[in-house]
Amino acid sequence: MNFKDVYEKEHVTRKFTNRKLQEKTIAGIVKMAQQSPSLLNSQPWRAYVLMGDALSKFKAASAKKIDDKEVAHEDFASMLSLDWDTYPSRNMATMGAPQSFFFRNKLQLFNDANKTMFNAPAIIFLTVPKKSPAWSVFDLGIFAQSIMLLAINRGLGVMPAHSMVSYPELVREYAQIPDDEAVGMAIAVGYIDKNAEINDPKFIPKRVPFNEIYKVVE
Repeated sequence: MNFKDVYEKEHVTRKFTNRKLQEKTIAGIVKMAQQSPSLLNSQPWRAYVLMGDALSKFKAASAKKIDDKEVAHEDFASMLSLDWDTYPSRNMATMGAPQSFFFRNKLQLFNDANKTMFNAPAIIFLTVPKKSPAWSVFDLGIFAQSIMLLAINRGLGVMPAHSMVSYPELVREYAQIPDDEAVGMAIAVGYIDKNAEINDPKFIPKRVPFNEIYKVVE
């Protein structure tokens, strides 16, 4: 696929079809993503994939915690500041992912998709060592972006969501992740359900005007 086409298709998929995804497809994507750059070539990332029965059990356990109203406690919440500057706070308030659903009285559609983990046939969990500098979080973001673009190039949809790592103890249990690794992010992958209302392009949030984020000095 032409790179421009790949990049323009990069937006989240909030519902996947029931079509199964081959493990070798995911393995090929992650292996190629290893070409991603990192500080001093530290390559701090690891990828753990949940599929099949293990994923079904994880989804059920996570849904129970949501039903029990257990407060989310992501690993990164204890590692990084959760205080937002005014600029990103404004963007989230006006263009945040839930907003396009809220203003159309479809917030329940958004919440249900999160709770069911988007009907994803596979989820890739990304980790870095708990003993890591902030640079490793940046590196993990580069690695995640590589995975998503490579997946899109394969005709797949992607959904990066911190909601899937809200309960890291469950992720560790079902994905068999060691305690010394921080569960940073999860990317759901699968085939896009093009008939699902929640995947309608009208729900894709807008971007900040270019002149607000770009400055050149000569």
